[in-house]
Amino acid sequence: MTLAGAAFVALIVMLVAVVVLGGLIVGGRGVRRTREARRARLARPARQLLLAIAAGDDDPEQIEELVRLPDDVWLAVEPNAVALLGKVRGEAHATLVDVFERRGAAWRARSQLRRRDPVARAQAAEVLGNLGRKDALLPLCDLLADSDPDVRVVAARSLGRIGDPGATQPLLAALASRRTVPAQVVATALTRLGSGAQAALLAALDDPRAPVRATAAEVLGLVGAVGATVRVESALRADPSIDVRVRAARTLGRLGTRTALSPLLDSLDPDRPAVLRAEAARALGELGAVTAAQALTALLADPDYAVAHNAARSLLRLGNAGRAALVAAEHRAHVHPRHSAEDHEPDPEVMLSAAHAREALAAAELDDHRRQTAP
Repeated sequence: MTLAGAAFVALIVMLVAVVVLGGLIVGGRGVRRTREARRARLARPARQLLLAIAAGDDDPEQIEELVRLPDDVWLAVEPNAVALLGKVRGEAHATLVDVFERRGAAWRARSQLRRRDPVARAQAAEVLGNLGRKDALLPLCDLLADSDPDVRVVAARSLGRIGDPGATQPLLAALASRRTVPAQVVATALTRLGSGAQAALLAALDDPRAPVRATAAEVLGLVGAVGATVRVESALRADPSIDVRVRAARTLGRLGTRTALSPLLDSLDPDRPAVLRAEAARALGELGAVTAAQALTALLADPDYAVAHNAARSLLRLGNAGRAALVAAEHRAHVHPRHSAEDHEPDPEVMLSAAHAREALAAAELDDHRRQTAP
């Protein structure tokens, strides 16, 4: 065979391969569309029953109809049911849980937690979390180390929905393991574990791993653990991690105890990192201590924007004393600005303080107008 003939044959083979591949792709899409259409057709009547239950209609006949659905119909509507289960509350949630339990959904979900398909594992974890199955605590904790990151996230959220304090340590450990779970996901789950988790969260402030200490400090503020104030103050003063200290400052602002005033004021010192000073300035506003007005006013001229901005907003939260300090700072720039000895230009610190004061006062005026005109 000549070279030209070989090239022609190769071209024909390539064209045939392209045609076959294109046919497979088109055929696969057609099969998927047909399957999805059939699933939608099967699920349509059952979806109406689900929506009726979600709306508060607990007609026993409708509940029994859902329980008796043929398996193929239930499989078609189950994704909708799982999504609805995670959204509804109260009696509607309890009714749906009863339907799932009677259909053996919990047993099936437990059996799918070890499937090779990560989507199947994630769906199973979601079902168990929405059902609040405390007997799934250990297998869900195991999934926090799953090879698939989405499965780990779903497992953490499901542990939060179940609300068993026994998940506290595994969730915290997932922050610093080789296969991590995002800190925000873990924090949200931990806030749902109740007061039984607070002892473990306090102990976690001594953990050698900084991400664990930081998240523990954050969550203690989110759950309002006032009894943790002294320990969080200690973390603010002495923890070697700046992230932990920032979270501790934020938590002290949320907890709102008067003893937090001193460590927060100390955190405003110029030798502290700017990110910590900015968070401490914000926390002092949440604390609402009028005695912090002088320190916050001094920060209006801080060269770091976040520090000065947070100080101005915190002064607004101190009531009349804070507003008076902002008005005075703005007035000082207009009436008698100080001048530097060299160029007789307005003192930049005075002008910077005035700018931040003006911004905060304008925002407060806008908020007041919105409240007055709100229906």
